[in-house]
Order: sequence, then structure tokens, then C-alpha cells
Amino acid sequence: MKKQLSAVMAAVAVMVALGASRPMPEYLKSAVVYQIVLRNFTHTGTFKAAQALLPHVRSTGADVVYLTPFFEMDRDMDRKYWSPRQIASGYNSPLNPYRIKDYNKIDPIYGTDKDFDAFCAKAHSLGMKVFFDLVYLHCGPTCVLKDLAPDTLQRNADGSLKVNEYNFPLLNYKSKTTRKYLIDSMLHWIKRGADGFRCDVGAKVPLDFWEEATAACWKVKPELVMIDEGRPTEYLKTAFDSCYHFPWCRSLLHPTLLNGLRSGKGEKFANTMDAVRQYEATAPEDTRFFCYVDCHDTVLGDGDRRFDRVHPVEAGNAAFVLVFLRRGLTVVYNGNEIADNVKGSIFMPNDRKRERTRINWARALMIPGQKRLAHIRALAKLRHENPVFANGTQEWVKGGERQGALAFVRRLGDKAVFVAANLTDKPVEFKATVVETPVVPVNGHKPGILMAEHGKLAADGTCNLGPWGYVVVDLSL
Repeated sequence: MKKQLSAVMAAVAVMVALGASRPMPEYLKSAVVYQIVLRNFTHTGTFKAAQALLPHVRSTGADVVYLTPFFEMDRDMDRKYWSPRQIASGYNSPLNPYRIKDYNKIDPIYGTDKDFDAFCAKAHSLGMKVFFDLVYLHCGPTCVLKDLAPDTLQRNADGSLKVNEYNFPLLNYKSKTTRKYLIDSMLHWIKRGADGFRCDVGAKVPLDFWEEATAACWKVKPELVMIDEGRPTEYLKTAFDSCYHFPWCRSLLHPTLLNGLRSGKGEKFANTMDAVRQYEATAPEDTRFFCYVDCHDTVLGDGDRRFDRVHPVEAGNAAFVLVFLRRGLTVVYNGNEIADNVKGSIFMPNDRKRERTRINWARALMIPGQKRLAHIRALAKLRHENPVFANGTQEWVKGGERQGALAFVRRLGDKAVFVAANLTDKPVEFKATVVETPVVPVNGHKPGILMAEHGKLAADGTCNLGPWGYVVVDLSL
């Protein structure tokens, strides 16, 4: 075992020296990631309370727990350094998990070091990896970096702190002190249990920093996963395993675009899919994009327009068919599995106001929640048990896009699976074709249904989908 690990580490060192990223960890190709916002996840919002729910998380089919930032937050009350959304929340609280004071300390609001260690140990014992959120573009105004050297944060000509659109001070990557502090912090959390990092607005941080950081971290943990919350696919070539698919998640599944379908604006929907395909063509061949229906930003930004707040549970079920079975890294936001629809917030007053932002776990006892949970579990099982979803290629089927139906074919060797879902409340019929070739079962046999709800694929390639309907067909049976 030691010899195998040494060989892997040696291979990683060679690839880093050549300026290439190491191969994606195999488990990641079929992984389901479950995102947790600790303060919204449970009544107390602590690691100890979250640990008790980890068996439930695992039961959804999750392979990875991804934690939004839990580091010590900046408690400075000067609103000049609060984000516009933070001020608009009305909570009058300086607490913001993306405005960090100390990158190496756990904020006491979440519990103790012992609580954190127990949480990670429990997740690992259940067979799940644990990913942490890194916020390396900006920090809080009283961040400990300020006292380490005069050049750790960016400054304006008058010496004042330079801030970004969030009103947060920007880290200075020309500073060797800043770089060393942040890389040492990554190594610290790897020792504490991190299996991967999701890097907040990672593409706004210089690529050469991430290359330096991953070179150091992969020597210690070759399978450490790096996910960029950004669009530039060149970051995938040397430093990251995956990046966010914003054209898919925030354009295609955006409430405005989906509502437009009801008004007959199918052309805009189809044009957005063209943009999706163009973006995907820029990525390295083996890319698995980070794909979701909800994340902390959408829940905060969409408010009353949150997906499960404005659509029936069946609509979300159709969307999750696409998210789970397309080529990508599937993300389930905490509460998605019970069709939770509260207007969540990452801004955290420690009082009764927070009750409005917590997951409504009572949904798990209601019919919509029970339908969603069974659906998520079935999709995770299908994804895990069929290698075509982990390693297969993907070809888009364009026939139904102007009507609001998305479809694709996944292929691996002799295996071919057709997936289609209707994102509207109207029935859809279209001819399923790939480059003008009808999608039909091999040798004319009857399609093998792997999963369906008000959906079918005829032997001649005609696909019929009811409102919010979907169908998953094995073409190679």
C-alpha cells in the first residue's frame, strides 16, 4: 500500500512539474455532493447537531459532504465593509461566512474543535468525503492577515483598504506572506480531514497561486479535489478538477427563463442551450461540471422565486433527472431532497429571526417531500450503478428545446442511454435526433425503461413527455 501511494505521489509531482493537473479521482466521476449550510441545516446550526443528520445525508446517496465556510467570521460593525445583500437582509448582523477573520479557526457559533473533528470522523465512517469552502479572493476588514505584513491586503493610493463589489477587502497575491499563509491554511485543514476544496470565485484569484497551492497540497494528499466557482475552463488544465456550470445552472434553470417558456418564449430557451453547448466545448475532454438546481447563492438571491417555491415538486423532479444523469458532478443543496422551499439566508443573527431561514424538515412528512426524497434516492442509485453515467460521453438531442424539453444520449462502449425531461407544465412531443439521426433502440428492440414519469420514447424515435414528465431509456438492451 505504501509503495502504491509513493508511486501516485511521484506521478503527481511529475505532472505538476510539467504544468498539468493530475487525473481526476475516480470516485468523483459518479459522485453526488450534498451541500450543507450549517446555520440553516439544524435548529442549533452547529457541527454537533449536523453530525446527527449525517446518516440521513448518506441515505440520499451522497458521496460527499460540502460545507460552506465555518471559519471565524469578522465581527466588525462598520457597515462600510458589509456586502449589499448583507445590509439588505435587515438582520443588522456583521456575521457573514464569506467575510473571514481567521482562516485557521472554527467560528464558535458552530461549536468547538472537538465537535468539528467528530463531524468529519462520522462523515468518513459513513463512507463520505468532506469538502470545505475556501474564500481566498477577499476577507473581513480585521482579518489576521492584516497584522502579518503591511502588504498582505490590497491598498488604494491613499493607503485605505481596496474592496470589491461586495465591499470586502481584497487579498494581495503579490505578497509572499499572503500566499504562504493561505497555502499553510489549506495544508492545516487537509490534516484536519479535508478531502477537497470548493474555491469561492476561484477564477478571480490568480491561476499561478492555485498552481502553487495544488503543487504543495497534492504532494500531501494526491486525491485532494479542487472545485472552482468560476467559468474559465483554462483553470481546469492545471489546478482544478471541476468548475461551476453557470450557463446551465444559472441561465437554463433560472426562474425568469423557465417562466418565459409558459409565455411561449421557447426560442430564448433554445438559444441558451446553444450557449451551454458552446461553453462545454471549451473545456478539457474529461471535464465534469459542477451542476445543481439550488445553491446558497440561488436560495439567497431568488427569494420568492426559489425553484421549489414557485414550481410543483414534479418540476424539480424533472430538473433533477437532468442534473443527476448528465455528464457532470451532481450537487444536492441541503433540503432539496425534501423539496424544502424556505427563503434561506447565509446572514445569521443568533435569534428567532433565524427560524425563517432554517430548513423546514416537516416537509419530509408531507407528500411533496416524500416524493422528492424517493426520487433523489432512485436517481443516486441509477447514477452509481450504471458506469455510463460516470464515464460515458454525452450527445445533446435538440428536437424538443424550443418547447422546453431537454434531452441527451449517454454512451459508453456498447451501452447507450437516452434521457429526456420536460421543464414545462405543457405536454411536449418531438423527434429525438442526434445530428439528424433518429434516437432509436439498437436492432429495433423495445426500449428498456430505466425510469419514467409521464414520458415515453417510441421505436421510431418520437419522444412524448407530459407536463414535467421525464423518461430514461436503455437503448442497448
